[in-house]
Amino acid sequence: MSEVFIIANPCARRATSAGSSSVEALAAALRRRARKVAVRWTGGPGEATRLTAAAVSSGAKTLVVAGGDGTVNEALQSLIGAGVRLAIWPMGTANVLARTLALPTETERAAAAIVEGRTEKIYPGVAIDERTGARRYFLLMAGVGLDASVVERVRPGLKRRFGELAFWWSGLAHLVDWRPTPFQVEINGAISTATFAAIGRAPRYGGDLAITPGARLNQPEFEVCLVSSESRWRYLQLLYDAMRQRLPESVADFRLVRASEVSARGDAPVQVDGELIGRLPMSFKVVASPVEIIISAAEASSAVRR
Repeated sequence: MSEVFIIANPCARRATSAGSSSVEALAAALRRRARKVAVRWTGGPGEATRLTAAAVSSGAKTLVVAGGDGTVNEALQSLIGAGVRLAIWPMGTANVLARTLALPTETERAAAAIVEGRTEKIYPGVAIDERTGARRYFLLMAGVGLDASVVERVRPGLKRRFGELAFWWSGLAHLVDWRPTPFQVEINGAISTATFAAIGRAPRYGGDLAITPGARLNQPEFEVCLVSSESRWRYLQLLYDAMRQRLPESVADFRLVRASEVSARGDAPVQVDGELIGRLPMSFKVVASPVEIIISAAEASSAVRR
C-alpha cells in the first residue's frame, strides 16, 4: 500500500513547460524519506476526482495534488469526509490556494512538509444546483456574474501560455461589452439584488485582490461581497480599490456580509475555484467536515486566522 499518492495534471502550466521532472523529483524526495509513493497522471477533465476516489479506497494517508487550483478542486470532490490529508505541489496557472497558504515550491522543503505533516483544518464550501441537486465543493470562492462569465471566455491555450494574464486580458476585454444581468441573493433572510457576488472562503481573490478580505479558511463562514451597480466604470473603480486592498465601506451599490448559507436566483453563470459549474439558481453552504491541508510556513496563519 502506498502511503502517499501524487495526482499530477500534465496540462498544468508548469508541467507543460517543465515536463514531469518536478513531479518525479518530489516523489524521489519522499522515497528518500522512507515513504511509499505512487504517481498517477490525469488524462482529462474530471479524472483527478476519480483518481482521488481510488487513492482513498486504497487506504492512502496523504494525497498530493500536483497541479493548479482546478486540479485541487477536482480532487476535493472525493476528499470530503475521507480523512485523507491533502498536500499541494503548485503547478498551475495562478496557484491561488498554494499562495494563500504560503506553501513551499522548492522540492526538498515540500517533501519535508509532507513528511512532517503539520496541517490546518480548512472548511470547504459547497455549491448546490437547485434544479438538479448536484453538489460542487470549493476551497477558495464561488463567483456569480461577471467573474464567471470571464472564466467562461478564457481559452485553455491562452490560459496555459499566459497564466494569470489570460484572465486579466479576457476580463478587461469582456468588461468593454459586458451587460450586467441582475439576480437575487438571499442572506440571513434578507433578499438583495446584485450584478456580482463573491462567496469567499479566503481573503484574497486571484491571489492579489482583496474582494473578501475578512474571510478565513479555517472559519466555518463565508464573507460575501455583493455589488449591485450596472456601471462598467463603477466596476473598474472597485477593481482598482481591490488591487490596492482598500475596499470602500458599505455603500448603496457595494457591501460585505458574513453568512454560513447563501442562495441566489436568476440567470447568471457560476464559477467555483476558477472553474465554471453552471448557472443559477444555486445555494451555497459551508461544509461541516473540514479538510486537513498540509502546510509548513508560519506565514500561512494570516490567511486562516483572524
